[in-house]
Amino acid sequence: MQVRVNPDYCKGCGLCILVCPRGVFKQGSSLSERGYFPPIVDSPEKCANWKRKDKKRAVCEMCILTCPDHALDWDTSGGKD
Repeated sequence: MQVRVNPDYCKGCGLCILVCPRGVFKQGSSLSERGYFPPIVDSPEKCANWKRKDKKRAVCEMCILTCPDHALDWDTSGGKD
C-alpha cells in the first residue's frame, strides 16, 4: 500500500507533513488547479504501511486521520498506476 494525495481535495495545509512520524511527505512545488501547493509522497518506502497489501491491517494512518479535507487515501495497486 502507498498513501496518495488527491490534489482535487488538498488545500496544502501541510498537516500530513507535520504528523507523519517517518517523514514520508514533503511540500510540493507544483501549483494545483485550485491554487495550492499540495504535498508529495517523497519517500513512500519509509511509510509503515508501504509493503502491506491489506488496508484493514494498516499500522499507522496519522496522515489520513489528520487530513481535514480527506485528501489522502491508500493506493493498493502498489503505486504502479
